[in-house]
Amino acid sequence: MKKKGYNRGRQHFEVLNGQGRRFSFSRLKQAFLYYVLLLLALVIIVQVGYHWLGEQFLAWRLQVVAAERGIVEQEKEVAGLVTRSEQVVNAPASGVILDLAEPGERVSVGENLVTLGVVSVSGQGDNEEADPAQAELDDFETFITVKAHHAGLLSYYTDGWEKHSDSFYLSEEEYAENRQEGSTTKKNMRVAEGEPILKIVHNWHWYYNVILPLHPGRTIAEQQQAAIKFAFAPDQLVQAELFEAYIDKEDKEVRLTYLIKKQISGFEEVRWTQASLIYNRQEGIIVPAEAVFKKEGKTGVYLNRNGRVVFQPVTVISQQGDRVMVEGLAPQNMVITRHELVEEGRRLN
Repeated sequence: MKKKGYNRGRQHFEVLNGQGRRFSFSRLKQAFLYYVLLLLALVIIVQVGYHWLGEQFLAWRLQVVAAERGIVEQEKEVAGLVTRSEQVVNAPASGVILDLAEPGERVSVGENLVTLGVVSVSGQGDNEEADPAQAELDDFETFITVKAHHAGLLSYYTDGWEKHSDSFYLSEEEYAENRQEGSTTKKNMRVAEGEPILKIVHNWHWYYNVILPLHPGRTIAEQQQAAIKFAFAPDQLVQAELFEAYIDKEDKEVRLTYLIKKQISGFEEVRWTQASLIYNRQEGIIVPAEAVFKKEGKTGVYLNRNGRVVFQPVTVISQQGDRVMVEGLAPQNMVITRHELVEEGRRLN
């Protein structure tokens, strides 16, 4: 077997000179400048971020807050007796209530309030409801119309305390011992002669009487105005004037009567009620109570003033919880709450 020749199918290739990218000094300068600028930008971003984050962390750690204008209220939970000028009208005869004017409305002198059918024969006992089906017109001797002899708010609820028209003081225990069940006159009710059937309330003013301990009673008694939020109307803040103040040093109590000149829905039926008495309401510069401290006998706060810790003397006016009202501080001053973490003169940035 003949061996095929090695060179029979050999092909010939030619090597050509390459056309690759040549070294360029100008391109090297451009790349160097690009990376330098990128590195510089990165350094600036890191520095700004570190500075901003550092300030934010420091402000969070020191609890730096801006002094702002606000209101501080001193409040006392109380309980007391409501008194009003009330004219009670009694039934002129025994009979059945046939018709009633709308309660809760202001009535004028001479206005018809109640129609009473005078019973001609003995029937059901007093204060029981008559059967309308059996109460025919022939069952009554006559009919009496009760008219308003005073102008005011009409109410059919009576409780026996109507004779107390202004200042009158009771403790909660005394009220409970003397409390009477109130009654409301209704249509078809049988009433006895002389029995209270309605009252007309002088709705332009009424009173709230409270008894407080000497502290804070004496402080409260110095304020001629107060705001009261009653339990029976918690959504309404009522302005009141101090009508009477009596300090009993022997019993160690202060008796206060407030005059209220605003009608509140349902006030004509309330007698004993809880309330929040806001006796001192001031507007001024507010800072956290924790920020105020004493330094070398002076009361003040630390401020962040242009990046340096500065001690600012202040005068405390009043306090409500964790807020303090002060004098001697301008609005928007940056107050350091955690004053124990810094010293006067320290640089913060």
